[in-house]
Amino acid sequence: MIPKSSSALNRAAKFQIIGLAFFAQNLCGQILISRWDFNSGSLSPHAGLGEALLVGGTVATFAAGHEGEAVGGWNIRNFPAQGRLPGTAGVQFNLSTEGYSSVGLSFQIRHSNTSANSERVLWSIDGQQFTEAGRFTITPASTGTGETWYQRSVSLPLATAHQANLSVRIVSDFDLGTEGRYLASRLGSSYSTSGTWRFDNVNFSAVPEPEEYAALSALALLGLGFWRRRFGANQSSLVTRERSESR
Repeated sequence: MIPKSSSALNRAAKFQIIGLAFFAQNLCGQILISRWDFNSGSLSPHAGLGEALLVGGTVATFAAGHEGEAVGGWNIRNFPAQGRLPGTAGVQFNLSTEGYSSVGLSFQIRHSNTSANSERVLWSIDGQQFTEAGRFTITPASTGTGETWYQRSVSLPLATAHQANLSVRIVSDFDLGTEGRYLASRLGSSYSTSGTWRFDNVNFSAVPEPEEYAALSALALLGLGFWRRRFGANQSSLVTRERSESR
């Protein structure tokens, strides 16, 4: 009969092996390539590489994040005056997608009552010519639409794959139901240039290309082999020691 302590060790080994095998199996799906959570009170990415900056004359501070962190949200304001410059003011993220396809973007955004109710997601591979990838619009209500967090997700076009210098912007826009005017996020409020958008958990994910997938799979399998050898050796040593002590 296997001693209890070695049995526990065996169970721990199985959990480690299952975890590594699951990791290797799922590398063929999307993985995180860059992430900004702003928890450090800086614009440096929390994971991966990239750059975050303001565009269109906006200014920013750090404020409470989506999960309630004291400093975990990128709070921007100073949007264009009413009726002017739609699709120009907001934030921009620069990153590389070389070796990756099926690029996706997700983020959380909080609209203040007087901020523009419409967002546009734009992309560029030269930093000059931007094309729309998605649009989000809030239908204003007297409660529940302003001072509220929203979850956004966008599947970026095929042309954003394998790019050394991909730029993605999230900018304010006119409301679709009005002619050339911004609409406040809360019904009864008036649009204001000082209305704020607050960003948190900005994630770019993608699918590794075969060569990238092969490298990551090899690392996972190396880890799997390491854990199997380690736990096998530990279990063998433990069983031998316990048999010796029982004599």
